[in-house]
Amino acid sequence: MKKIFLTYFFTLSLYSHLFSQQINNSATTARIKGYYELAIKFKDGKGVVMNYDSAFSYFKKAAALGDPQSVYSVAYMYYKGLGCIQNYDSAAELFSKGVALKRDNSLYFYGLCWRNGYGRPKNEDTAKYYLKKSADLGYRQAMMELESKNGENSNDSAAHVLLAKLHNAAIPNNLELNHFTKIQPRLPSSDIIAGDYAGWLIQYDWSGKYIIEIKKLSVNLNLHEKKISGEWIENDNDTAKIHGLISGDSVVFNKTSYSRTDHYSLARGIQYDFQDAKLSLVETGDTIFLAGNIAMFSLVRGEPSKPLFVALARPGLKNLDSLFLKSLALTAYPNPFGNMVTVQFNIFKPATVEVRLYDTRGLLLYRNFAGTLPEGTYSLPVTGLQIVSGVYILKLILGNRIAALKIIKE
Repeated sequence: MKKIFLTYFFTLSLYSHLFSQQINNSATTARIKGYYELAIKFKDGKGVVMNYDSAFSYFKKAAALGDPQSVYSVAYMYYKGLGCIQNYDSAAELFSKGVALKRDNSLYFYGLCWRNGYGRPKNEDTAKYYLKKSADLGYRQAMMELESKNGENSNDSAAHVLLAKLHNAAIPNNLELNHFTKIQPRLPSSDIIAGDYAGWLIQYDWSGKYIIEIKKLSVNLNLHEKKISGEWIENDNDTAKIHGLISGDSVVFNKTSYSRTDHYSLARGIQYDFQDAKLSLVETGDTIFLAGNIAMFSLVRGEPSKPLFVALARPGLKNLDSLFLKSLALTAYPNPFGNMVTVQFNIFKPATVEVRLYDTRGLLLYRNFAGTLPEGTYSLPVTGLQIVSGVYILKLILGNRIAALKIIKE
């Protein structure tokens, strides 16, 4: 009888323990779900203001309770520096936990860590091993990465190329170009910022330590009071119409977005919105340098872009005058002339055009305002001149630029 009672008591205790454990597991599962859902809301800005700090905090709470997806999410945030201090070492360590569970997303990112030297020593064979494991589980991004000959951080000579091309005063305090560093903005004056710039767009990895892409960049900026307009062209391909304004010490872009390609989206660009640009101006000799940080945000990915640095230059005012005259190709024929002279010139963008004739004392003798003309080559006959033989100054005024030419009346 006593033996039967003890067996009954033991069985009852066991069921009680299992029931209690089941309740605890249910409570833990509910807490994990609550933390994870809050994290996703803050990360994506669904129903709340987007806040990466809050998202990271809730992901960590769910991860501490043993949720594998939240462990991956914390690693992802560390990898990109979203809501935390960017740290490849921490990311790689957490991705490895997902690798042990054969999670496709963790295998993919762990492969990227090995391929690019992010938190793990760079090793192509090891990288391909983990990428293939992820691809075998059907992870599409891993398949695409395996098709790529090199990882994003494969241009080991990029720093030397940039140093050769961009060794100028636009990089403040002799900063090393192989490390992304935010610079203090110094806003250009309105008479300097307008114009045509050419240079380079440098994209860094998430840590800002490695240059992963270099693109040719040309930018045309027009300034109307404090409003900015113009065009942004990368590699003669990705193009955006720029709109914005000068606010405080920044150039802030608004209603400006474009599609740009990168290592992970070569076939189809990702749409990005310009957020702001911190521009630093340095004028050295006859060259003007404009350099700074560009912040972009992808609504498609719900994330900011990797760090971007722009280094642009355009000829100074003296060089601009020389280039202007050369491109204008201003001529007058015949010269010397008799009863009529024809002025010929080129225009490479729409401009207001006016022709004036002065004598050597500066007295205005003739004026013809042709209005706004589109780009092209023009011939403008000048007739009805009641002037004596001698030397005269012909001036062609395009917008706010002036070209002058000596002509002789027979």
